Amino acid sequence: MRRLEKGFLPWMALALGLLGYLAFGQYTLPEGPGKDLVLAKCQTCHDIGFVARERLSRDRWDGIIDEMVLQGLRLTSEERGAILDYLATYLGTEPPPAPPQVQASPAPKTGAQVYANCAGCHGPQGEGNPPNFPPLKGHMESLLGAEGGRSYLLLAVLYGVQGTIRIGGKEYGGLMPGFGWLSDEEIALVLNHLAEWGAPKDFKAYTPDEVKAARAKGLTPEEVLKLRQGLKLP
Repeated sequence: MRRLEKGFLPWMALALGLLGYLAFGQYTLPEGPGKDLVLAKCQTCHDIGFVARERLSRDRWDGIIDEMVLQGLRLTSEERGAILDYLATYLGTEPPPAPPQVQASPAPKTGAQVYANCAGCHGPQGEGNPPNFPPLKGHMESLLGAEGGRSYLLLAVLYGVQGTIRIGGKEYGGLMPGFGWLSDEEIALVLNHLAEWGAPKDFKAYTPDEVKAARAKGLTPEEVLKLRQGLKLP
């Protein structure tokens, strides 16, 4: 009996060391794969209160996990492997790896930024480039106010327009390419940016879902032109 106690006590000491470390480690455990799992499994049944100071080899951490399982800790084989990998890597005898670099998420695009794809033809401020490309500023209000104008503008951006159009008594014959390679979100952004240059009071912002639905139409630039010709525009 005494021999059993002598063999058991060192393992219990190590196990308590792990629990103590993790008690303090809720806020100080190194970042790495498996950290959240270690905290979740070891804080389920134990109060937090001590700090373990020693760093252990992979074999010794493996033995401690075995002891915890004997004491009632339930782990799948995947969870056990992830916990052991974390402990051996970040609380092992070798210095832990440097924490992963956290890359800042890119700022979301704005409609003005997406419009940069259009500025080469229609001008930075939508002033146009006659006789090929019409102005957008000053034309959006009449276009969006016309019956069917909202849908036409979306389809024009998505599929392009080919053929001569007339705006303000002037003809423009440049080919407008489609911008279907932009995402639904980006097209909605640029359409709402155009609407800032003139839209009816009851205008509702374009949505990505609206753009997604329009993609199913599969129109040609010539078909989009016919839609425009059916609009009652000044």
